[in-house]
Parts: sequence; structure tokens; C-alpha cells
Amino acid sequence: MKNYFKRGKIASLPERHIFSSQTHEKMTVSCIEEIFKKYVWIAKQMNPGLFIDDSYTPHSMRHSTASHMLEAGVPLAVIKNFLGHSSLQSTQIYAEISQNTVDKHLKEWNERWFSIPANADHNTVRDNELPDFLR
Repeated sequence: MKNYFKRGKIASLPERHIFSSQTHEKMTVSCIEEIFKKYVWIAKQMNPGLFIDDSYTPHSMRHSTASHMLEAGVPLAVIKNFLGHSSLQSTQIYAEISQNTVDKHLKEWNERWFSIPANADHNTVRDNELPDFLR
């Protein structure tokens, strides 16, 4: 980035946009969409089995990134700031938890609380046994 700033003389001109197109000082939405489309096409050629939909947009990448961050345990407030949202309500739209994540957490919870180890004596109390008030 330092070399890019030097070559473009961007560091001394704070009003300039960091990335520009060949025809505009500021990249247009259509320019960004075309660049994204190009790299999605390349990725599809290299890994066709990883793509479900016919087309993807920069917004779909934004949504996926937010969802993966949430699934990885990144707090919603951090995701909000990363996406540049002014409210958590906006972030919740992007950061929906997938059904696979819900299933995984429910399975882990179920195994923790309700599975009985094969070598366990059924008459002994386990560490994770439910308290009486939850039965």
C-alpha cells in the first residue's frame, strides 16, 4: 500500500480516493460489480463445486462475511463496526445464523447434557446431570 500511495501520489492528497477506475477518480458501483463478477468467474472455473448460485454480487459477499464472522463467534458489535453500520439492528439483517450452525450447537448441547458415556455406571451422578428443578 505504501508503494501504491507513493506511485499515485495519494498520501499528499487526502481528498483523493484510494482506488479509482480507468475513467473516474472514484470507482463507480458498476465498476466494482464488474471487477467482482470477473473474479467470481475465475473462482468458478477453478472450483466449480463450491458455487451453488448462478451469479453473486458484492452484497452477497458482504452478507456471507458477516454470517461467517458471527458463526466464528465474533461479537455482533464488532461485526457492526466492521460493516460500518450505525445500529445493531442493521447488522442483524446481514448476520443471520445458518441452520447448520443452529443444528451444530444444538447437537453439542444435547450431547453435553443428555449423552451417557459407554463406560458410565448409570447409578452414579454425572458432572453434567440436569438439576432436579429442570427435570
